[in-house]
Amino acid sequence: MQRWIVLTVLTSALVGLAAPAQAAAPVAAPAEDAATTTVTLGDVVIDPKIPSRARVDVSYLCSVADEARSLTVSVEQQDPEDSSSKAFGSSRTPEADIVCDGTVQHRQLLVQSKTVNWIPGADAVLIATVSNIGSTPSAAADSRRVKLAVG
Repeated sequence: MQRWIVLTVLTSALVGLAAPAQAAAPVAAPAEDAATTTVTLGDVVIDPKIPSRARVDVSYLCSVADEARSLTVSVEQQDPEDSSSKAFGSSRTPEADIVCDGTVQHRQLLVQSKTVNWIPGADAVLIATVSNIGSTPSAAADSRRVKLAVG
């Protein structure tokens, strides 16, 4: 029994001495991890054939990672003549369609209004978000106010 206790104590001491040496070794992060996720809104136009749809251009950049990513674009517009009337909609890209290889990606998403048609010449709020599901930081976003035009 005493031999087992002595052997356990010696083994623990040796492991304790070796652990700081391993932990002190610097670990270089891959270059891809250094890039942060960014998203930038581009042009937005109302579809001339279906006025309840808006086409939104989005560019994003994300590094190579194992985590799932999601791209969401939202548009909201209040009718300047009727404050109770709002057009709004959002579009989400499936995780499998998000390419994260460290290069800038360009996408065009269709956003369908769930209530009324988009109004040409009226202000709208655009929001684009790339969510890094399961990583930190959890999201990158861009937003802006624009006047919608027919494309």
